[in-house]
Amino acid sequence: MSKKENQILIYLAFAAIYIIWGSTYYFIFLGLETIPPFMLMGFRFLISGLLLLVLLKKQGNLELPNQKNILKNAIYGTLLLVGGTGSVMWAEQYVPTGIASIVVCSLPFWFLVLDYPKWKENFFNISALLGLIIGFAGVFMLFEGNNSIVSEHFVLGIGTISVGGIFWALGSLFSRYFPTTLPTLMNVALQFISAGIICLLISYFAGETKDFQVGKVSLLSWLSTVYLAVLGVLAFGAYVWLITKRSLIQVGTYVYVNPVIAIFLGWMFAKETVNIKQILALFIILFGVVLINWTGYRAKIIRQKID
Repeated sequence: MSKKENQILIYLAFAAIYIIWGSTYYFIFLGLETIPPFMLMGFRFLISGLLLLVLLKKQGNLELPNQKNILKNAIYGTLLLVGGTGSVMWAEQYVPTGIASIVVCSLPFWFLVLDYPKWKENFFNISALLGLIIGFAGVFMLFEGNNSIVSEHFVLGIGTISVGGIFWALGSLFSRYFPTTLPTLMNVALQFISAGIICLLISYFAGETKDFQVGKVSLLSWLSTVYLAVLGVLAFGAYVWLITKRSLIQVGTYVYVNPVIAIFLGWMFAKETVNIKQILALFIILFGVVLINWTGYRAKIIRQKID
């Protein structure tokens, strides 16, 4: 592959994690119109996992995992997808898509707090600590505002997304410090399938299947589910590929772009209102994220000057 072709692929990969991940909040909103949340999660994750298995089969990389690797991926999938992604999908019953995306921006704060092996490094870093405080202040701002928006369910939704961030961080950290011996795509496929099965079980025991009728699901909800499953796999693949081509700091810029895409789509198509306080909260949270990563930014600039 020529340097020019490689550069074009990099641009396309960035576009995928910016636009596809940013748009998922809106398509979750569409899916939830006629599909219950846990059932929607189950469909989405199972389709994604099966698609990855088909891809691995075509590549000739499909190998039977051992019991230990299956168990590890089931745990990681539960934390990352059921707890992390699932919390957002459930909360969007009560929280506008734009605000949900703003709360998800606080994810780097949980990494800072929960990464025990790096506590000494993290908590002696003044900019990181300041970013943590400022970022959480931005999240708390979302609890204030118009009474028509801030309801009991709204607060529950914000809290659920925040707790989901803890699950996502734990799943990411466990998978980093206790990795499996399988290829990345196989790990992801198993995590998706495990999460899909668990979500469908929760859906059944939560009573979502009692009154559910396939014929009453709108075409838009089905198309949104397919979009989330198929394009979600594409964006994840772009992310995995990008982190081998660009620095984590560069790839991590999706954190700043996704809420902008989500807020715009929610305003344009879902007729969601965005007030000044919510926009201010977004900027405060993102400023906190910048401070947390400030040491990494400075190190990158220094390396570029040296080179």
